[in-house]
Amino acid sequence: MKINFSSRWTLLTVLLVFIQLQLMGCAPSATDGGFSNPAPGARVYAIEDAVKFNRREQIPEIVECLCSDDDLLRFLAIGGLQRMTGQDLGYKFDDQEPLRLVAYRRWRQWTIDQHLAPPEQAYSSTMFPPSRPRPQW
Repeated sequence: MKINFSSRWTLLTVLLVFIQLQLMGCAPSATDGGFSNPAPGARVYAIEDAVKFNRREQIPEIVECLCSDDDLLRFLAIGGLQRMTGQDLGYKFDDQEPLRLVAYRRWRQWTIDQHLAPPEQAYSSTMFPPSRPRPQW
């Protein structure tokens, strides 16, 4: 059986398209998962979405992003909180960690006072990964 040159290219093209489709399904999108995704890119997308649609019920999750090790994520989080609430509660994304922690605690208390989060809500701060002991509030 002899295959002509054009049918080889057609076969190769079909094979490459099939491989590409298979590879696209291997990894989730960087924006999937919202605040529960540990990837900063997903959280950035979630912050933008919450601010764009004024999802105030997601303010506690944005507050958690204030504790991130990622400067950009902290910057976007405080910017989003300012746009949604009109205040910053003294938080500066580029402050040293102890100052950020104090301001984070003010934001955490604010969410409780505004009835956006119950006092017993477990905050899963990324500032204190399992390898680093989390201070007692």
